[in-house]
Amino acid sequence: MTETTSFDPAQYRDSIRTEWRDAAPGWRAWLEVLEAADGGQAVSRSLVQLAGIGPGDAVLDVAAGYGEPGLTAARAVAPGGQVVCTDISAEMLAFGRERAAAEGLDNLQFVERDAEELAFKEASFDAVLSRQGLQFLPDVAGVLARLHSFLKPGGRLAAAVWGPPQAVQFAAPVPLIRAELQLPPPPAGIPGPFALADAGQLAGLVEAAGFTDVETGTLTAIYQTDSAELATRWLRDVAPPITSLVDGRPPEVQEHVWAKVTQAWAPYTTADGRVRLENQAVWVTGSK
Repeated sequence: MTETTSFDPAQYRDSIRTEWRDAAPGWRAWLEVLEAADGGQAVSRSLVQLAGIGPGDAVLDVAAGYGEPGLTAARAVAPGGQVVCTDISAEMLAFGRERAAAEGLDNLQFVERDAEELAFKEASFDAVLSRQGLQFLPDVAGVLARLHSFLKPGGRLAAAVWGPPQAVQFAAPVPLIRAELQLPPPPAGIPGPFALADAGQLAGLVEAAGFTDVETGTLTAIYQTDSAELATRWLRDVAPPITSLVDGRPPEVQEHVWAKVTQAWAPYTTADGRVRLENQAVWVTGSK
């Protein structure tokens, strides 16, 4: 998303939709890295467990992207359960449908819809999940209140967002990128990867939406590539909020910046040349 001096929610949503459309091929190409057992799958498994999901449950996955944690939930609710995956990006959802078909999962529905425009009957779901999606919403409080209304009495919310930048190693090159391009710090209070990194703030938003028994904690998602060069290619392909900082610059500037990023992976490079990135996710749960 191009940084501007003022925040326009409508323009932001259009920008996000475009960015994730363009990133969908990258998420397809890097699926094995993104959904490694100790990577994205570790977060998806934890959310399903934290929500107490079981056979026969009806589950809503908000900002599901290519179907996570929805696909993980779909396995847990069988037999008899159903999962609805919603996302702003048709292209990401299309890949989710492909993944579900390849696994023979027929208990998922994929709905293209902005999270702020979701409309389901009250008390429709036993659980609501979201993996690294809430932080990108302009109106987090409003969405959480709406999600609360979608839950049946006793239903559970389980969501994860990224922790603070210093605990998310894939974001380590961002200060370098900003310095190289002489970019100011991002404005406070706008959506982005780390907008909800404060667990206390996140819990407060969930409580204000009407949830009870609110708890937070952390877990780790690990992403690994075979080299520093591949780590940079991975980042460029799957992280629109980061790559948008560089996009549109003259080719020679982009080449220089990405070369610096490749060098910045040195502290995370193992003896065999692989890059191993540990990334903290903050989870929150609450009951209706």
